[in-house]
Amino acid sequence: MGTCNSVSGASDAKGVYEIYDVGNERKADAIDTSSVAVFNDGAMKAALPAAVYARFKDALVTGAPTSEEDQIVIAEAIFHWARGQGATAFAHWFFPMRGGSGACGKMCGACKADTFIDLDWTSAEATKPFQACLPHERLFMGETDGSSFPNGGLRQTHTAAAFTTWDRSSPCYVMDGVLRVPCAFVTHLGACIDDKTPLLRSNDAVNREGLRLLKNIKIGTDAKALNSYLGWEQEFFVIKADLYLQRPDLVNCGRTLIGALPPRNQQAELNYFAPPAESVSKLMNQVRDICMRLGVPMAVLHNEVACAQHEMSPIYCHSTFSCDNNVLFMEILEREAEKLALKALLHEKPFAGINGSGKHNNWSVGTDTGLNLFYPGKTDDARNLFVTAIACLAFGLCQHNELVRCAVAHAGNDHRLGAQEAPPAIISLYPGTGFEAHVDKIIAGGPLLGYMAEKATADPKATATMPAVCGAEDRNRTAPFPFCGNRFEFRAVGSSQNCSFPIAVCNTIMAAGMAHLSGLLEGGMSQRDAVAKMFRENRHVIFTGNGYSAEWPLEAKKRGLPNLHNTPLAIQTFNQPKAKRVFQAMGILSDEECDARAEVMYENYCT
Repeated sequence: MGTCNSVSGASDAKGVYEIYDVGNERKADAIDTSSVAVFNDGAMKAALPAAVYARFKDALVTGAPTSEEDQIVIAEAIFHWARGQGATAFAHWFFPMRGGSGACGKMCGACKADTFIDLDWTSAEATKPFQACLPHERLFMGETDGSSFPNGGLRQTHTAAAFTTWDRSSPCYVMDGVLRVPCAFVTHLGACIDDKTPLLRSNDAVNREGLRLLKNIKIGTDAKALNSYLGWEQEFFVIKADLYLQRPDLVNCGRTLIGALPPRNQQAELNYFAPPAESVSKLMNQVRDICMRLGVPMAVLHNEVACAQHEMSPIYCHSTFSCDNNVLFMEILEREAEKLALKALLHEKPFAGINGSGKHNNWSVGTDTGLNLFYPGKTDDARNLFVTAIACLAFGLCQHNELVRCAVAHAGNDHRLGAQEAPPAIISLYPGTGFEAHVDKIIAGGPLLGYMAEKATADPKATATMPAVCGAEDRNRTAPFPFCGNRFEFRAVGSSQNCSFPIAVCNTIMAAGMAHLSGLLEGGMSQRDAVAKMFRENRHVIFTGNGYSAEWPLEAKKRGLPNLHNTPLAIQTFNQPKAKRVFQAMGILSDEECDARAEVMYENYCT
């Protein structure tokens, strides 16, 4: 066998690698060209002077504005990098409150392209020549019409100004010759009218309250920042485009309104993990390759349970970048499907009688030093932190149960939740049966330590195989918020949604739980007693049984857990005083922003 020599650097401006195997040249593939079209941390570090790079990274922690001098240097570096990628224009890419209105995936984002040109202002001519450039002020900020986007009354035609500002925590990328700059979107008065801004604010809340809590429990005190992380699992259907166009209901509603199931659909579970059809396999491979070039680490693709249903998922990353990546993925999926005479359906329930589609959000919170709050760990400090963090999460899910339900409330999801394929509309916490027993011991006076998340093995008992290593807890697919070993999976998110707002709500309730615990500790209560008190008062939100059973809604009612089984019931709780208080306290939404978002949710539902 021969050896393989690879060139580790890019061979041209597009970053295509030259790779040879024993003299046989092969074309570069998706792994070779991954991340060449995204201005990520590595590209930024290589392009910027060390001092400018260090100040930019520090600003992500402190929130300090980037100076005009540094803006000029950064804009120049990004301009030259983007031109090397073949870009001729740039666009501020933002995320209006369109979710749940029937908008398909690519409509979750909005942008307009501006060519990389500006007038030469040094010229004395009346008609000044133009030149290629990226003015720094246009990279970092922009202005557009806010009244034509969903805004809940925060903008009117006579008060229409709205502004985009670069989310510096999410990198720019080049696609189709356009440098896209992920942005927040706010009104002339600074009110948010998008899905990204609440997420950014919620990350600030997690960081602030997380550092406060770590200081109070004297664990991980060397951390300078806490971040939220997300890995999403995108489900979708793919059908032939000509058949799609023959169905006015699919075209106009995103789902069928009439029809009959074929005699053989998903009864025998023949589709799940079966090899995809050739055309669909080609589609998913093309989407994966494009996404990887753009820095989206697409790791999984497979057939789902229903006929013509599929799933693709990336490796997790920082929540703001991950949410952006999901909107980008949906856009690429729809576009590439059209090229192959296919149609990708992102509605939650395009066909009655078979499974619908969700977008499981695998969410976690961790420090910049490597501590994961949702990982039991191998040391006493790690286990202490894990138990403490679950107490905070239980508090958030119990005390702000309705908010979590609102995060996934929209017309499409009403057809899916609680349909023996998705979690019920009752929001509960599944930490595992072993941890549930540990909670009861703590409530009864036991120590915080004692839960040993020891992995078991599943032994096939065959000579050719080794025992498989199992997680400490079983998997519960009927739970809306199950523990998955080092994260929690918010399973109720709909397939067409922008992940930003569901994750913003997860961050908000977690920050509220950490703030509440810190208040108890700062008031003089011991950590053990404070955690026990939080578990005792919120014990009823923990449920480890079958969420699909007929008994669970009755039991949930006895426990006092809301069953907001449709979107209007959920939305009416969104801007109630309790919800407004937590949003205000955590710095997520003002009362005015809360009212506006509720109005948009109602409008989207009616639409």
